[in-house]
Amino acid sequence: MRIVLAAEAIKPPLTGIGRYAWELAARLPEHQAVQSVRYLAHGHWKTLDELAKSLSWEKDGSADGISKGKRFYRCLARSRLVGSIYGFLAPKLTGLRVNPREVDLFHGPNYFVPDLDVPCVVTIHDLSTFINPAWHLAHRAVRINRLITKSIACAKIVITDSQSTRREVMNYFGLPENRVVAVPLGVDTAFRPRNAGDLRFPLARYGLQPGGYCLCVSTIEPRKNILRLISAYRGLPAAIRNNWPLVLVGEPGWNSAAIHDAVKQAAREGWLKYLGFVPQSLLPLLYAGCRLFVYPSLYEGFGLPVAEAMASGVPVLTSNRSSMPEVAGGAAMLVEPEDDEAIRDGLLAAIEDELWRAEAVSSGLRRAAELSWEACVAKTVEVYGMALKKSK
Repeated sequence: MRIVLAAEAIKPPLTGIGRYAWELAARLPEHQAVQSVRYLAHGHWKTLDELAKSLSWEKDGSADGISKGKRFYRCLARSRLVGSIYGFLAPKLTGLRVNPREVDLFHGPNYFVPDLDVPCVVTIHDLSTFINPAWHLAHRAVRINRLITKSIACAKIVITDSQSTRREVMNYFGLPENRVVAVPLGVDTAFRPRNAGDLRFPLARYGLQPGGYCLCVSTIEPRKNILRLISAYRGLPAAIRNNWPLVLVGEPGWNSAAIHDAVKQAAREGWLKYLGFVPQSLLPLLYAGCRLFVYPSLYEGFGLPVAEAMASGVPVLTSNRSSMPEVAGGAAMLVEPEDDEAIRDGLLAAIEDELWRAEAVSSGLRRAAELSWEACVAKTVEVYGMALKKSK
């Protein structure tokens, strides 16, 4: 198979979709059924080395460089004019670049495929813009919904990250079962249990000790439910908050001013630390060193941090919504994310109940072992074969 992979999502810092696109980009050429892979970003061909170099900010741990780059992209994304122009030009640029005689299949790993004369596969990570447009800028939600609708119409097969999102896509768009395939994401091998001795020095730079904090890794935006998490954490006994302060990792997202105000207030009270951006090289260490990983999101297409935490050998508390129970596979404490008291009670039990914690660690490691990028890529190549059969 001669594959073209859209590579726009591969930029620092590598969040969920960018990580997914990068793992495909790096691993597809190694698959025996893949003859060649070409990478197309914003109408320009890229080599794998060029994509890797574009991530050098993140590898070097330059938070300032990443923040400046991300602020630039964020400003562009929020511009209605830029969004309209890009939405008009992107399909045309891609169409001009892709020669049907040189390509067997085009894969858009980030919601988008153009109308091409070659079979296309599109990955739809979630339908948050359909399910709750208020989680996004209004004009952006309209643009993304239009893009998703057109891409699904063009694609031979739609990939989703979870069965939960697969059901949503089939229901929203009336697609038959054989047009939508769930392909679970993988977990990087850097996320693994660590000895306390190996963690003391790297955690000390953040004023943390192994086992001495609870962790939430998330973009700071309303959908991630940070305000309720802070409210629930404030309701814990003071001794719990003092022994295990809440640590937040993640860059500001959309509409996050009120969340940051709450974060600052909790920090002044002495039981919350906000670290902002953390380099990818240090993130697995923060996971492995926490007492509990907390992820009370209102909606996810997959919820990769849940899998990363389980692979790190730490107990997990997450929401009983959308894909998160599926990803957790029975290994996490599930709570109702819109109930502050339920989150608080879950936190207390997950921090203090040693029997549950031991079982959560062992079952979480077993579940995480089922989620590998090798398996994700192998299943994705199977989907490519299905799409090519449909085109004959």
